[in-house]
Amino acid sequence: MIATTLSERRVRSRGSLIGLAVIAAAGLFLPFATADQPFLLMLASHALIAAILALSLDMLTGNTGLLSFGHAAWYGFGAYVAGLLSKSVSSDIAVLILLTLAATLLVSGAIGAILVRQVGKTFAILTLALSQIMFALVFVFSDITGGEDGLQGIPIATFFGAQIVSPTVWYAILLGALLLALAGALHIRRAPLGRAWLAIRENSERARFIGMNVTLLKLISYMISASLASLAGVLFVLFNGATSPDLLHWLESGKVLMYVVLGGVGTLFGPVIGAVVFTLAEHYVSSFTDAWLIYFGALFVLIVIVAPGGLFGGAARLATRLSARKPGRRAAQ
Repeated sequence: MIATTLSERRVRSRGSLIGLAVIAAAGLFLPFATADQPFLLMLASHALIAAILALSLDMLTGNTGLLSFGHAAWYGFGAYVAGLLSKSVSSDIAVLILLTLAATLLVSGAIGAILVRQVGKTFAILTLALSQIMFALVFVFSDITGGEDGLQGIPIATFFGAQIVSPTVWYAILLGALLLALAGALHIRRAPLGRAWLAIRENSERARFIGMNVTLLKLISYMISASLASLAGVLFVLFNGATSPDLLHWLESGKVLMYVVLGGVGTLFGPVIGAVVFTLAEHYVSSFTDAWLIYFGALFVLIVIVAPGGLFGGAARLATRLSARKPGRRAAQ
């Protein structure tokens, strides 16, 4: 049994490495494929930011089962904090990321200590309320945040004094950030912390009964998830040079949830795929019709019914079925 478990871990580890390699290869190939179409490279850059944001929600919902309806709160938080710091402290991307993540850990730790004591619908509703409170605060402190106009005129990001202006360099930074975030998420999933989270997701009462500090473990998951969403916000504001209150709105939270469900909750790779597919499809479908949200809503319902595991989960099940049929065919031959 131990040998079987070790074998399964090796297979999963190998699969994770292959998945990372595929994403890296596809990502590195794209700049060459879009050399004469700079807009596509910019669209792909936005898809990478969305992928990091989707991964952040899956780190919470997929690991512990805590469903957030207001995950955009931390996305917008990271964007606004980084934007304000870039105007007053430093434009260095590394400094901004470190300072913003430190602020996110402090604030999410304080708020999360209250939220994670709730479960189910109560937790989901409270996260939605948090997002709307942050959205409202943007207008209350409009002299600082820019109100409806958001933060404008963000200084060009730098790295050791050199300005980051090339779209290709920005794309490389975003791709690298996604790969590092995904590799870190996969490592945590296989670590004791990740296995403890999965135990909580399956049965929190049983996990508490065997001695796990369920509240603390949920809080750690919430803080990591918030920090990753905040990182996406930092990258967004530095890449675009501006931010908007819409980043904090519940509609943005709904989009993030659609990324995760579309790709497959708890699969890590799935939400990344879902975010990329959604971002690209949103651009092309919205250019044909103003009612694109209706079509996406119908697709969302269809996926939940037909493929509850999402695109990644459905593809994995299909691959398993195909591989299971091969030995039988060989035996028949």
